[in-house]
Amino acid sequence: MADGTLMTARARSTDARLGLDEAIARLEAGKGEGLVVDLGEGRTATASGHRGEEGLLQRLRGHRMMVALASGAADLSQFSTHSGVLKVAPLVQEILDAAGHRD
Repeated sequence: MADGTLMTARARSTDARLGLDEAIARLEAGKGEGLVVDLGEGRTATASGHRGEEGLLQRLRGHRMMVALASGAADLSQFSTHSGVLKVAPLVQEILDAAGHRD
């Protein structure tokens, strides 16, 4: 990942696994403790990084977007620009602003 963290993917046969959308919903509801997320093809993800469940949620959202982009199912209409103005999430804007103020 860009911040140096990894989404650990492991093959496990005995854990109760959740699908991607259900895992994201549980994490968003604050009920993600101990989740094992099925990423397909025998791969799983858990909140084992230093950012814990928050980091797992962000990585899963990114994974879902990459899967949608790869399959052609992503709705990119929200990213269209009007009059050359790009809309970004507030946290992304904060990062861009901070990067622009570096001395």
